[in-house]
Amino acid sequence: MSSLPRATVHLDNIVANWRTLAALHPKANTSAVLKANAYGLGTERVAAALTSAGCDTFFVAYPEEGAVVRKAVGPDPSIFILNGPAPASMHLFHAHSLIAVLNSPAQIRLWSDAGNSPCALHFNTGINRLGLPASMPQTDGDALRAMNPVLVMSHLACADEPDHALNAAQLAAFRKITDAFPGVPASLANSAGCYLGRDYGFQFTRPGIALYGGSVPPARIQLRHAVTLDAEILSVFPVKAGDRVGYGATFTAPQDMLLATVGLGYADGVLRSASNCFIGWLDGVPCPVTGRVSMDLITIDVSKAQPSAKAGVRVEFLGANAKLEDQAARANTLGYELLTGLGTRVERLYP
Repeated sequence: MSSLPRATVHLDNIVANWRTLAALHPKANTSAVLKANAYGLGTERVAAALTSAGCDTFFVAYPEEGAVVRKAVGPDPSIFILNGPAPASMHLFHAHSLIAVLNSPAQIRLWSDAGNSPCALHFNTGINRLGLPASMPQTDGDALRAMNPVLVMSHLACADEPDHALNAAQLAAFRKITDAFPGVPASLANSAGCYLGRDYGFQFTRPGIALYGGSVPPARIQLRHAVTLDAEILSVFPVKAGDRVGYGATFTAPQDMLLATVGLGYADGVLRSASNCFIGWLDGVPCPVTGRVSMDLITIDVSKAQPSAKAGVRVEFLGANAKLEDQAARANTLGYELLTGLGTRVERLYP
């Protein structure tokens, strides 16, 4: 077996998370967001597993990603392209039956000039990234309805803060938009939006990071970890009190310790900001990172993990013990960044 770092992807847990999220909005169609290689875990395998479980609608960022999803799921599911069309990619929409999400008047013109294919309309209700002006249904309603959209949508900016005033403001603005499109399905809730209540569900929800065990749901909602990231111990060695560890000598041993160097680094997606704060787990024992994360190596304190600490033994850095959001908080980042940053030499396994 390879000694490379490995990410064991738990497809059954991803499916279980999708079903948990679907149960929150039983009257809505729960889709799946698969952008960025299914958040680093493998588009083809994740898409196929969710399709087998009954998911029939997917969202990705680019048409190139949509083509990969189409190959995995077959001809029937709907695949929406969130970033919309560009002149150089129009052929992919038609070749793979992809649905463009139109985010600007320029994209509307481009799509209209290319024919009458299905589209979605995305309105900016407060996040101010992509989206048509929220006033357009009032000023240009007839022209927009003539596009025959199969979906109208918007995106929440602060859903991870349930009490933020912008959530209610965006909901109210979106309701005005949906009123202008009677009979057209609507979508507002992202992962965190799924937790805000059924008012936010409309006809489609769009969970992404929650499918993969990320986000911080209310206590009543239990999500499963989607991936176990582990790597091999390369060496185990003692240090004396006062010895320094790693580049920059940022860690000084407070007492005599037993350390282990693990074959995992920022080239594999463990950010340098995880230096001196990440935790590896060895046989259920937490082993703090000591010193800086380097390109290929991490050093951890295994003083309390004897006799398990041996060369060739694997240490968990994401998984049942090393929870995604806990590790992200330690590294002052988000679970999104940890998952999508998993490096190309990390082996993806699908048991």
